[in-house]
Amino acid sequence: MIMQKYSLNMRMVLNVCYFVIISNLIGCNQSQEKSVDISKIKVNFTTVNYYKELYAIDTNDIENGLNALGSKYPDFTTIFFDRLTGYSAVNNRDTFLKSVKHFLTYKDYRNLYDTVCMKYPDTKQLDQELETLFKHIKYYYPEEKWGTVYYFISGLNKWSAVTIDTILGIGLDMHLGRDYPYYPSVGLALYETENCEPKYIVINASKTIFRDKFPFEIEGKTLLEMMINKGMEMTFAAYTLPDTPDDLLMGYTPAQLQWCLDNERMIWSYFKKQNLLFSTQLQQVMRYTLEGPSSTGMPPEAPGNIGTWIGWQIVKKYLKENPDIKWHELVKKKIDAQTFLQTSKYKP
Repeated sequence: MIMQKYSLNMRMVLNVCYFVIISNLIGCNQSQEKSVDISKIKVNFTTVNYYKELYAIDTNDIENGLNALGSKYPDFTTIFFDRLTGYSAVNNRDTFLKSVKHFLTYKDYRNLYDTVCMKYPDTKQLDQELETLFKHIKYYYPEEKWGTVYYFISGLNKWSAVTIDTILGIGLDMHLGRDYPYYPSVGLALYETENCEPKYIVINASKTIFRDKFPFEIEGKTLLEMMINKGMEMTFAAYTLPDTPDDLLMGYTPAQLQWCLDNERMIWSYFKKQNLLFSTQLQQVMRYTLEGPSSTGMPPEAPGNIGTWIGWQIVKKYLKENPDIKWHELVKKKIDAQTFLQTSKYKP
């Protein structure tokens, strides 16, 4: 899958900055439920500026500094170096220490750190948005214990949000704005850098948590199964971020979103006529549930990720036809995609 990494140990889900989130324009039954009272919901919200503590290490005494950091934050430190930066200490300790020193002293990495500090002199607004997200999750899933956030820099390694058990990590270096000049140098296309804006941080976080809670293996799945799973994911995002504009959730411009609404019947007809709905050929169908500059077979003005948008419409129609089923219970169920489609009575 293009530039995406999924499940790892410790229930870890890693997501790159251009993961697309979908909108919630239709479905009047849902809009009534989205405004919920979270004023009495309590979460144990704490933040760790991990990147600042890392860069505060004395570079003349790297080993003792890392040992102290690892003792203070053992789980995240292990994942950070093994997975997020690739500077694993497993094979060669000396090489590891040299790599970390390079990460902390090389001018390009220092400039990246300085840029992040300038872009985010504080995280007060972001903290508030993430705490609100956690409260909405706890409202619907009282057993959940999300509340701890680690802010990190991976050296433009494309990690936007990660989860380790109930820890949420946010890669601030992947949210420096679409015009950050070094994104193209790490292979990000223009359509991908659009979602590197700070406004997508909390959206990416919501999606990451969904993928952590409800993992989905794409191997052997049909396009219809992928679309419905994406529809569930976006339903989760819409309800846990109820005040987020629809086009922002989708990662579309308002014009792109309107194009989808105007051409929903045509999109669905295309999938049916091309016999794509029940195809398991990943290279053929996966492109419709991933972000991209366009959608294969569609007019030039059609946005990418069009199958995700259709999947969301199917889920909304299902909820409308089955008002006794709550969305937060629905997303937990294992379903048969074809039966789900028939029950939804989806017909644009």
